[in-house]
Amino acid sequence: MHEYGVSSEIGPSGGALMRGRGVRQMLGVVCVLGLVAAACANESSSKSSPSTSGPTATVDQPGVTKTEIRVGGVASISNPLNAPYADIFDGVKAYFAMVNNGGGIYGRKLAVVAERDDQISQNLREVQGLVNEDNVFAAVGMATIFDFSGASELEQKGIPTFGWNINTDWNRSNFFGNLGALCIGCVSVEVPWIAQELGKKTVGVITYGSVDNANKCGEGIKKSLEKYPSAKVGYYSSAHAFGDVDYSVDVQKMKEANVDLITTCMDTNAVLAIQKEVRAQNLDAIQYLPNGYDQEFMKANGAFFENSIVRVPFVPFETTPRPKGLDDYLRWMKKQNKTPNEYTTYGWINGAMLVEGLRAAGPNFTQQKVIDELNQLTNDTAGGMLSGIDWTTQHAENRPLLGCSAYVKVVNGKFVSAFVPKGKVFLCFRRDADLTTKVVYK
Repeated sequence: MHEYGVSSEIGPSGGALMRGRGVRQMLGVVCVLGLVAAACANESSSKSSPSTSGPTATVDQPGVTKTEIRVGGVASISNPLNAPYADIFDGVKAYFAMVNNGGGIYGRKLAVVAERDDQISQNLREVQGLVNEDNVFAAVGMATIFDFSGASELEQKGIPTFGWNINTDWNRSNFFGNLGALCIGCVSVEVPWIAQELGKKTVGVITYGSVDNANKCGEGIKKSLEKYPSAKVGYYSSAHAFGDVDYSVDVQKMKEANVDLITTCMDTNAVLAIQKEVRAQNLDAIQYLPNGYDQEFMKANGAFFENSIVRVPFVPFETTPRPKGLDDYLRWMKKQNKTPNEYTTYGWINGAMLVEGLRAAGPNFTQQKVIDELNQLTNDTAGGMLSGIDWTTQHAENRPLLGCSAYVKVVNGKFVSAFVPKGKVFLCFRRDADLTTKVVYK
């Protein structure tokens, strides 16, 4: 394991990837696609924040009253995977509870007044309702599976938008999420580096042929291993459709090819089905899960994933000592009687970013001022939950740097830190890095 100091060239980021709780939920047919697309930011700029207590200024903006700043969001609450997308609002409300407990913002309380369900296919309709009927200041807690057809509406209306970035619809200047712009299918040293560090020689890659973004994701992994050949691609398949459960032929072919590391652009059902078949056929291979940071899932199924590596785009809950941002998050989730998970974490991050924008915009804040102020931040950590995002560069796919993620290993059904030295959380890669480039720890 190589250890290198933090360079001011590398900044933070984090590429979030979708997944769900339990075996019926999504890993990220869409957001796994951020596999080679994390964002790195530049050195932080320091900017003092004005006091948020004191007299209430007159603000003529949608969703703003003398006593409240009203926000709402749209999530795929009803979905065939039974994934808890509604939990993102629990994270937002936990952050708001903390802020409101301290007096709110400029004499106003933060309030979630709309939790709309797009039912997978009605995103545009629900976004229009959010803007035209609910009269919100900002869209906070946006979490959709496939359809984000309302994205253009939010962009055109200039609504500050905060949510779970899992597809290229988020590459807009008024959108802020858990990472910068996605570059689906981009070539990256990440997977080759992981294979090198684990001493793996042959990789199996499986993705969906029926989902365009999944295809791009899989192709990106294959091209990355071809450009940075720490290990060879021994098996590649994009023949499966979403919902397939039989991977016996794939595992047989991977066994014949001596595959010792598997990675996918698929949902949790498929990932678990693959690993069960791996066990049934006695293939000695672990998985690299671009997403899968789910304590409940691993508690139930960790035996199949022993020593597998999971990518985490935020500070893992198991981090010790806990940074203040993580401690605040876990404490206020407990106060709300809610269980922390990936969805609630993104909601907390969303709330933190909105408040950052409001504080920077000042008492006479507007929607545009909030957007403009956030877009000046070069090291947005969402209160210490992220490695940092440079919003001056991270709205476009051609951003100059790739980024930072935390990595954990599955050990006895639990997660333990992987790859980084003690006292560090994130591992960062430059976009132009190769296998000889010094990695950076944060």
